[in-house]
Amino acid sequence: MIREIFCDTCKDETPHRLINPSKNLFQCEVCNSVTEYKKEKKIEIRAIISKDDYSERGKIEVGPSETLTVGEEIVVETGEGYRLGEITSLELKNGKRVDVAGVEDIETVWLRDVGEVKVRFSLHKGAVTTAYEIFTPGEVEFSVGEVIPIEGRKYRITRIKLINGGLLRKDGRIAKAKEIRRIYAQFIR
Repeated sequence: MIREIFCDTCKDETPHRLINPSKNLFQCEVCNSVTEYKKEKKIEIRAIISKDDYSERGKIEVGPSETLTVGEEIVVETGEGYRLGEITSLELKNGKRVDVAGVEDIETVWLRDVGEVKVRFSLHKGAVTTAYEIFTPGEVEFSVGEVIPIEGRKYRITRIKLINGGLLRKDGRIAKAKEIRRIYAQFIR
């Protein structure tokens, strides 16, 4: 059995061959050093993942020595399957909310779904502004100055308001759908 394991001698993950199953001894295929390898047991933590006004319970599996951070993306297992979420808050066992914590201290991980997100638009045509929404994968990029077709009409993106409070105004500035609070676009003839 060959497995990628961190080698203390090579200072890198290298292929190791199992040489003694009863003692979990592996030999590095590069430098021939021998090491004992024990697979780290995973811990399940409760997770609440939200998409717009709907929240769903799930769980994440992490190693006991890991640290989680707000803003980090992680896969959540739910009753509906697996979803990609961005950590928005970490609730400790004492009820306190923090931005960074070791997994042994965490009671609940709060996330927002970034696999598929709702992008809100303010579409301007003369003195009339119309609200519009689309659902798109979180990795889709929008750019200031980009011309987009919406319901048979063309609109030019003039500004992009970000979730973190930033505002993109210069042509060519790009944001991913999962980072966007609202897109402002002007009708073009």
